[in-house]
Amino acid sequence: MHYNMEHWFTDKQSRLLAWRDWRQQLNQSNDNDIDALNKIAQWWKFVPLVNKAVDPWREETWPNPWELVGQGEFCTSAQGLGIFYTMVLMGQDCDLILGQLEDYPETKLMVLTPDKKLLNYYDGEVVDLGSARFQILRIWHPSDLARLVKV
Repeated sequence: MHYNMEHWFTDKQSRLLAWRDWRQQLNQSNDNDIDALNKIAQWWKFVPLVNKAVDPWREETWPNPWELVGQGEFCTSAQGLGIFYTMVLMGQDCDLILGQLEDYPETKLMVLTPDKKLLNYYDGEVVDLGSARFQILRIWHPSDLARLVKV
């Protein structure tokens, strides 16, 4: 799958269409789970970064998936939220976690899969939960965020 990231720097409608088309293409591929997770991590690696786009502590202020992609500006927590939305909309089982990293003074949103793979711990990578050093502060299941994304 080719990663043309120009869509992040286009208008809102183009970003939303590119995200939808990419999800559909990934859903139709014959990738194994780890390959699909790596593609999701890589897709979200190239977003335009700002200091703060979402407050990871205040879920009531989080945008829904289309607002998030449409606004086109992301912090590390917004990347995690985008990964979560992508996986939920693709029907993949996952949880969104708020974690305090041990090696960096950062608290951010990350995605945990049932087979203990973690996305958004490192930018653009999938890591094994056992090799990550952080404290889980909160966990959301997709049903917990049904007001934002229908499951």
